[in-house]
Amino acid sequence: MLLLSSKIIYKNHTGFIFLDPRIRQSFYCLKGRLMNQSNTNMKKLFIYAVLLLLPAILNAQTIRGVVQSAITGAPLAYVSIQSGNEAGGSLSKEDGSFTLTALPHSIIRFSYAGYESREFNADSVKDDLVVLLNPARGALDAVVVTALGIFKQKKSLGYATQDLKYEDIAQAKETNIVNSLAGKIAGVRITNTQGDMGSSRIVIRGETSISGNNQPLFVVDGIPVDNSQLLGTAPSRDFRNAISDINPEDIADISVLKGPNAAALYGSRAAHGVIIISTKTGRGKKGVGVTVNSNTTFSSLLLLPDYQNTFGQGADGKFSFVDGKGGGVNDGIDESWGPRMDGQLIPQFNSNGTPVPFIAHPNNVRDYFRTGVTYSNGVSLAGVNENSDFRISYNNEKQLGIIPNSQAGKNNLAFNANYSITPKLKIGVSANYIDENAPNLPGSGGKRSTSTMLQFTWFGRQVDVNQLRNYKDADGKTFNWNNAYYSNPFWVAYENTVSQRRNRILGVVNVNYEIVKGLDFHIKSGTDYYTDKRKLKIAYGTSGTPFGSYEEDGFTVNENNTEATLRFNRSISSDFSLDVLAGANLRTKEYEENDQKAPRLAVADVYTLTNSRDPLVSSNYFSRLKTYSTFASAQVGFRNYAFVNLTARNDWSSTLPVQNLSYFYPSVNASFILTDAFQIHSDVLSFAKLRGGWSKVGSDADPYSLINTYNFNAPFQGNPQLIASGTDLNSDLKSESTNSTELGLEAGFFKNRVRLDLSFYNTNSIDQILKVDVTASTGYTQKLLNAGKINNKGVEVQLGVTPLKLKSFRWDIDLNYASNKSKVLVLDYEKRLQNYVLGSDGTIQVIAAVGQPYGTLYGNAYLRDASGNIVISSDGIPLADPNKKVLGKYTPDWIGGINNSFSYKGINLSFLIDASIGGSLYSGTNATGTYTGILASTMPGRDAAHGGLTYYYPGNDNGQAAVQGQPGGGETVYSDGIIVNGVTADGKTNAKVVPAVNYYKALYDIDEAFVYKSSYIKFRELRLGYTLPSSWTKKIGFVSATVALVGRNLWILYKDVPNIDPENAFTNGNAQGLEDLTLPTTRSYGFNINFKF
Repeated sequence: MLLLSSKIIYKNHTGFIFLDPRIRQSFYCLKGRLMNQSNTNMKKLFIYAVLLLLPAILNAQTIRGVVQSAITGAPLAYVSIQSGNEAGGSLSKEDGSFTLTALPHSIIRFSYAGYESREFNADSVKDDLVVLLNPARGALDAVVVTALGIFKQKKSLGYATQDLKYEDIAQAKETNIVNSLAGKIAGVRITNTQGDMGSSRIVIRGETSISGNNQPLFVVDGIPVDNSQLLGTAPSRDFRNAISDINPEDIADISVLKGPNAAALYGSRAAHGVIIISTKTGRGKKGVGVTVNSNTTFSSLLLLPDYQNTFGQGADGKFSFVDGKGGGVNDGIDESWGPRMDGQLIPQFNSNGTPVPFIAHPNNVRDYFRTGVTYSNGVSLAGVNENSDFRISYNNEKQLGIIPNSQAGKNNLAFNANYSITPKLKIGVSANYIDENAPNLPGSGGKRSTSTMLQFTWFGRQVDVNQLRNYKDADGKTFNWNNAYYSNPFWVAYENTVSQRRNRILGVVNVNYEIVKGLDFHIKSGTDYYTDKRKLKIAYGTSGTPFGSYEEDGFTVNENNTEATLRFNRSISSDFSLDVLAGANLRTKEYEENDQKAPRLAVADVYTLTNSRDPLVSSNYFSRLKTYSTFASAQVGFRNYAFVNLTARNDWSSTLPVQNLSYFYPSVNASFILTDAFQIHSDVLSFAKLRGGWSKVGSDADPYSLINTYNFNAPFQGNPQLIASGTDLNSDLKSESTNSTELGLEAGFFKNRVRLDLSFYNTNSIDQILKVDVTASTGYTQKLLNAGKINNKGVEVQLGVTPLKLKSFRWDIDLNYASNKSKVLVLDYEKRLQNYVLGSDGTIQVIAAVGQPYGTLYGNAYLRDASGNIVISSDGIPLADPNKKVLGKYTPDWIGGINNSFSYKGINLSFLIDASIGGSLYSGTNATGTYTGILASTMPGRDAAHGGLTYYYPGNDNGQAAVQGQPGGGETVYSDGIIVNGVTADGKTNAKVVPAVNYYKALYDIDEAFVYKSSYIKFRELRLGYTLPSSWTKKIGFVSATVALVGRNLWILYKDVPNIDPENAFTNGNAQGLEDLTLPTTRSYGFNINFKF
């Protein structure tokens, strides 16, 4: 026995026993190297070496710390920790903590699947070490956030998920966070509605509800939050969807759970997928740090219609302005079939009756708009100590839109804190307060008093818009180029305003208690509460609304969720691991809407509800729902390469009748790591995994859908009247159900330089809750019932390639592709219904039709003969088919995106191109612009220079048929003739000449003429960033500093539809594929500065 420095070394026939763990570690390390030698002298050398090294061994230090994700701050369990040449190493615990002993000068290495490894020199490491690991790009085995905010290894999942990090969304900042996802996630389709200040719609893997909301559930820090777009009773503005309240600077990462298999634990809210947003915390910091971020973004028009600049306002080639109401020659007409703009002298709106040159102003619409700008400035303070961490941030955003006088602002105040009361008991708090204030939102839609693009789709090409900027004359009266239909566009922008004020609080408190090792109890309670108040003003003297109006709308939304879970997660043997979760949830939601309108003002410029010459128009609505839920999941892992996961959830909803209020949603999924199971170690195949699953989820009904109610109407002869609502409700309503099967393959090649994720899915949604039309003899116009079945099946591909990976340079390519095919199988089980209308615009409808893809366009079509030729009337005009026809579908055949990123030292460059191919849309802008003659597409045939044919009317009687050619009797000759391609009713080729105006106006009644392919390819995003070298930043007291140039929606590289952006729609509901006078799309460009100290 040896006694050295009070450390006992005992040698017997079994070997050495060191009571000091540091000596024991070093002993076995050295033994492993020398005792393998069979030579007796070598064994003696080993003993002497141990004795010589004892002083160094005794100077070894014990290091304690925690391993966390550098992005989320979440602890990383089972991270491999290697100290020096120690054999075997150790692992971090479930909470990320570790304890190790390191010799002087040794290198400590932290390795974790899906993350970049980190190394430390033991000499420079102090106790309480915080190790931050960054996710490896394209990692096939990262740790991801799953349903209910549970962290799991990606390789254990039997379904597809995809993540975005802070860097993917914050630098190229969007005021609406939904837009940041466009082109980056396979299977996610984004639709924008109005210009640079509008709402956005998001759908994952196609529409699974025929008439309900098809957008995914949003979850922030474990609490479901509202993403409604509240339009009110008579919307004239595109109010943003509620998730746009979130500040991108507060986001750590976004996880997209794409299908029911991934989101099954959310039960009745999971049918359309889930988007989980994790906000930043103070974890992962050293001490206290400050981060400052400043972003300035400019917006300009990306696209305007292509206008003609040959013919001005008027009709029959004639125009002369007197009062703009019909007092002159065609001056009350707002169409562009007037005189040629060749400089001839004609009195105009701004010439006081004096003839002035009648010339085109090619940029008159463009000159109305301005360069928009958005300022976003924020600061955050974060810190951590042994038992707690915190982060508090403030961000101010101010946006000036491209439309004059449009403005929106937002203030975000966020707080996040975690505190370890004891090693077993931890508490966390997260809160976000949002104050959104928009003094005026841009007008949209087709209302004359508020719309922007309605007037510009009839705007005379001779009008100089700059002459309209001072929209009041010396007497304070407004004036315009046309006073029969429109008010001055600047009057509309500055006088007819809509303001919005939204105050919102998102908050959650959570408590976690470790009962025993591996067994945790967690409880959390969160709220999403906001009020939304609006004031809508129409000024006295507005065209079409001469007395003006004033309206106040108020909304209150309040959702509360309380959830408790018990989780057991640990290895139960050397082969098996077990992760079991059981829990319950209580959800309540209240919604209230109050609308009050003074339909005509009594006194001009006094905007109060009491200033009304008529009785107020009032409406209100209140709803409340409550859902109880229990759920459980169990995942069994075998040797870390085979995993089976079962989930079950039961919901009890207050919106359903007693006999149907309970509904059960199960799921099962599994994954199998081929490369681990069969010990495949190849330079070609780095990783291979098979996965699959089945799930059932659904959606309950809206509140108060069971029992018919009767509303009070105006009294009749002193007696109260009760009237039925328009919909016959259903006291036996059931929840919708969605069954989904998913299979997938994940693989990595060439040391994961090539990464593939392939998914196949098949989803059937049944018992759809529909309002179907019924005969008026029932006393109702619609009836609510469970009917309908829709199928979605598709494939998704995610492909990542790293073509170059050098010491200082790296090039990554990320590609995603998704194809979804939908089909409406049944609308009612009696099979009496064949079509269900989702929405309409004029005579064209968007429908769900049996046997057709969801979102079929259905409208007036050309009348065609058996050979497909257009049939022409005796007047030379195309005929419309008396029966409506299917004209296309709005859903694309496939969507995808490709992102290239390059990094060289501190320089990062990336650009994203995305595409949507296939599908159709109807363009109201093209239909109206063709009717008015304002578009360049109406130029063919309008004069000889554009192919117009000569013709005349015998005896100058235009009541007779036009005759092509030159007259013989001195009749007036016209050169705007067109012969429409087609055949007459008897099958002969059409030879009838008609004036171009007659042809173009006739097309307005044929929807098919304005249905186009909605394919596009866009240069979506460009980022160029530079991170200053640490040697520079340290000199000025900064931890880091980054500057970036950013651009979004820079170019449309390809599209089929003329004059508009095919990505736009005028609603964020299910009636997609309809464009009508939407605000023009914008491109944005700017810079972002971020520094920490």
